[in-house]
Amino acid sequence: MSDLCKLTSEDINKNSVNTINQFRVLAYLKSNLNIYSFEVYLYDKDTIKVIDLTGSIGYFKYDDDKKEVLFLEKL
Repeated sequence: MSDLCKLTSEDINKNSVNTINQFRVLAYLKSNLNIYSFEVYLYDKDTIKVIDLTGSIGYFKYDDDKKEVLFLEKL
C-alpha cells in the first residue's frame, strides 16, 4: 500500500511532487483536466490518485515502457 499525500492548490501550482514520473503525470493532468476541481494525491512513485466532485476515483500512472500516462480505474 502507499502513503497518500494530498496536494494543495499551491503544491499543484509549484509542481511539488516527489519523483520525475509524478511530475510527468501532474503535467499531463494540468494540461488535460481542470485539476483544481479534483482532490489530488501522490499515490506511489509513478501514480497520482484523483477524486472528482462525485467521489469517483481514478489513477493516472506514468508507464516507463510506453512513455505515456495511463488512466486506471483500479490498481
